[in-house]
Amino acid sequence: MLLEMNVKLRRGHFDLAAQLSVSENCVGLFGKSGAGKSTVFDLISGAVQPQSGRIVLDGRILFDSNRGIVMPREQRPVGAVSQVYDIDTAETVRDSLAAAYHRTLKQRRIFKLGFLIELLELGYLLDSRAGCLSAGERQRVALARSLLKSPQLLLLDETFAAIGNGYRSRLLPILARLREELKLPVWYASQSLGDILELTDHLIVLEDGRVLHKGPLLEAVKQQGALRYLGIRPIDNVLTVTVRGHDLESGCTLAQSFGLPILMPLRPHLAAGERAQVAIRANEIALASRYIDGISIQNQIKGRICALIPHGDSVIVQVDCGGTLVAEITPRACRDLGLCEGLDIYCLIKTHAIAYLSELDALTHQRIANHGDGCYYLDANLSVNPLALLG
Repeated sequence: MLLEMNVKLRRGHFDLAAQLSVSENCVGLFGKSGAGKSTVFDLISGAVQPQSGRIVLDGRILFDSNRGIVMPREQRPVGAVSQVYDIDTAETVRDSLAAAYHRTLKQRRIFKLGFLIELLELGYLLDSRAGCLSAGERQRVALARSLLKSPQLLLLDETFAAIGNGYRSRLLPILARLREELKLPVWYASQSLGDILELTDHLIVLEDGRVLHKGPLLEAVKQQGALRYLGIRPIDNVLTVTVRGHDLESGCTLAQSFGLPILMPLRPHLAAGERAQVAIRANEIALASRYIDGISIQNQIKGRICALIPHGDSVIVQVDCGGTLVAEITPRACRDLGLCEGLDIYCLIKTHAIAYLSELDALTHQRIANHGDGCYYLDANLSVNPLALLG
């Protein structure tokens, strides 16, 4: 799938100017309330028309102001589940789904009605009127209606928030099946970074109607402005790990990073082979000149010191472990250990010092020192020029 979008829209005091070219199969649209997430979805689905610009999906022009092309909403190959339920509330669920099914041309139908009713557990709701459903039930019916359209792109606007945690764990594998088995691209819009990371780490970050960032989360870590907007709390290491399994008795999830084993807090819902984003604060990493037996710290990762960077009353130690880890220690510890560039060192990390990014609450960002490949963006109080740390 390729969606190209370059549009402008002004409504009241809100001014949106969005330019995107996206080919990824799963994308998270992140932004605070009022950033323009729902508006972008409405422009793609045809619920709202821009004043000017162009929107093209897989070569099909959905909107082109210069050529006077406006494809009607019902003809666009886009399924959209918005925060506002837009069907007749007096209609039964059965009638609503049947109407959506019969509006789709036979040759375009991907899903059978009975399959979606079973998949989304809607059987007990069929004779209920839409106006009597809970918010979560309405979202599931809206999702079924969108899929019955046999779309080439599915847009979900804060669906997890509306559907509730009870059904969320069942919806995630459904969305995974849609992406993997049917190759259906899914875009998910949310104010919650954790919600998005449940689906994808490829982000489009919106702020005040502008695209602040497009790309993987670890690329966003390189952009100080994007980080501040993401609201990630003070973390100094952001890593991608691959889950290898779980030790239920020991209470750990076994993973690998930098080609090395790492023990993390137990998350048995993560499947073997699944990738996850984790964070470790620099001041949570202790350093030792040798491997230490008889200690409760489970992760002792050997590396070599690349750089020692004075930072106020601390020293930032950059360690090459196959990837880059950053530790923050006192000048006294640095002196007592006799640290210098080129010295072999062990990074000691408690299992519970490792946090899953999908579980982090959005707190005020202060600084990011490392994103794992040697490029650093430090806060304004640091006396070192960040450009000196590149490479």
